[in-house]
Amino acid sequence: MECNHSLNPFDYRSHKKPFRCLAMLYHKKNGLYSPKMPKKALLISIVILFFFNITIFAQDKTLTRIVTERLIGSANYSPWLPEPLKISSNKRRLAQVGYKQFLILDGKIYGREYDNIGTPVFSPNGKRIAHAAELATRQFVVIDGKEGKKYDFVKEESLTFSPDSLRVAYVAGVGNKSFMVVDGNEESYYDAIGVPVFSPDSKQVAYAAELDGRQFVVINNIEDKPFDVVGTPVFNSESNRIAYAARLNDKWFMVVNGKEQKQYQGVGAPIFSPDGKRLAYIAQQNNKQFMVIGGKAGDEYDVIISNLVFSTDGKRNAYAAQKQDLQFVVVDGVIDAFYDSINAESIKFSSNSKRLAYTAQYREKWRVIVDGVGGKLYDAIGESGPVFSPDGNRLAYMCQVNDKWLVVLDKSEGKYYDNIGEDSLTFSPDGKYLVYSALSNDKWFIVVNRKEGRRYDDILAGGNVSFESNDVIRYFAERGGFIYVVEEKLK
Repeated sequence: MECNHSLNPFDYRSHKKPFRCLAMLYHKKNGLYSPKMPKKALLISIVILFFFNITIFAQDKTLTRIVTERLIGSANYSPWLPEPLKISSNKRRLAQVGYKQFLILDGKIYGREYDNIGTPVFSPNGKRIAHAAELATRQFVVIDGKEGKKYDFVKEESLTFSPDSLRVAYVAGVGNKSFMVVDGNEESYYDAIGVPVFSPDSKQVAYAAELDGRQFVVINNIEDKPFDVVGTPVFNSESNRIAYAARLNDKWFMVVNGKEQKQYQGVGAPIFSPDGKRLAYIAQQNNKQFMVIGGKAGDEYDVIISNLVFSTDGKRNAYAAQKQDLQFVVVDGVIDAFYDSINAESIKFSSNSKRLAYTAQYREKWRVIVDGVGGKLYDAIGESGPVFSPDGNRLAYMCQVNDKWLVVLDKSEGKYYDNIGEDSLTFSPDGKYLVYSALSNDKWFIVVNRKEGRRYDDILAGGNVSFESNDVIRYFAERGGFIYVVEEKLK
């Protein structure tokens, strides 16, 4: 991965029709929709409004799983949307975009029918929901069932809740002009505009904008200094610093709280340490790349292939780089070991900042490196890489042998499956349980400490499970065309 010289956050190709608007055409072409279908029959097929509980006991020598299922409705989401089904982060709420372009929330029709609906977005706390919609060629945002002002276009992917879930911002436009709508208030008009970024304390909002060929960052509706190009702004954890990359003439540099930093041939995206005190970014000079941390340039390499990863306490850091044909991880400024390839997304510190793990390739095989020591070689390691338990004492990852997948927990191999949910490996808060979704004989199920659970046609949200406490898990599953909220008590 080369240093990013083109940090322009804008898409100049089209502002119109930001969401997929070929619903009826798609269904007519594929025989999935008929205008003669009775509306009553359609609604009955979409929404099941009765609820019931099923309790199942799954027991072995070491683990009892008390399973409760609650039916919330049929699976009726639109296949033409990239994300027609969204689940809140706490696994409590489910939203679908129905075949007739209306929202189905927790199994019930929510709001009215539209010509088109964008992918729904849950607030961070899962209590609020918003989506873009279109009616009679006018586009708008619906927040908690209430329609906003109608515009020529709405940039669906810009719809953003603040971290505290109280505020909403999105990009809208009239004619060839774009503007940010923050809490229902329209800000200044521009030729192009980037996505909104809220500060961690939810009090500030910033975004990149362009007017008359010049680009700048807007912070709380106040324009910063204009440059030739600017990147997406980033706040630190304390919400008192903001940084973004910028280019003026042929020089790139970082801008921090309005002050221009040292100039280079190129710079990457800004990354703040967890305590918000140190800033890191990739820089390029004389065709060599290096990491700048706290204003100090590190060693030069041919290419830096990952962003910097800070440890939880901010005292340690790591990133992947390359010299000639070999790749390696630089840990606290020191090269760890040389490999054929490094999975740049796999570098992770444990929560106590003491341990480091990542995935590396050696002679067409892959292994997990933990604290500098390489594990067993496999055909592949899951893209998400290794996962530490909350206390940092345990480590798990998924790997492939021939056409089968398995999970390795603390160097011990588990059972082979047809597939495993890519991002589903999750430890309980106390580290006692490891759960993940697996596929065998065309059925998905949740594995808890290597004990298999009830079979389903699918485990939704990528097979991810949410821990409600140390011994209660929740997830959404599909069986026979119906969706269930599943809760399990682990004993």
